[in-house]
Amino acid sequence: MQVIRQDRLADFSERYAEKRIALQCWLAEAKKASWQCADDILKDYKGVKVSETDEVTFIMDSGTVKVVTKAIFRKNILRIDEVGLSV
Repeated sequence: MQVIRQDRLADFSERYAEKRIALQCWLAEAKKASWQCADDILKDYKGVKVSETDEVTFIMDSGTVKVVTKAIFRKNILRIDEVGLSV
């Protein structure tokens, strides 16, 4: 997938350096992925939440970090909308 708005990951990593490795691993996996639909993502990430509008929320780093994205499957794009601590 082409991952856009990666600057949001960098901004978050600057504030929470201990989360950097988890985010880098997720980004590498997302870039390698060729998800065609929400079910493809659900096969790779069991705890992910997918809305009817293809908003995908990834929870990582033992549930402490969330990355909210918009999947545009027909263009093979994953847009990062929000990165934050999961409460």
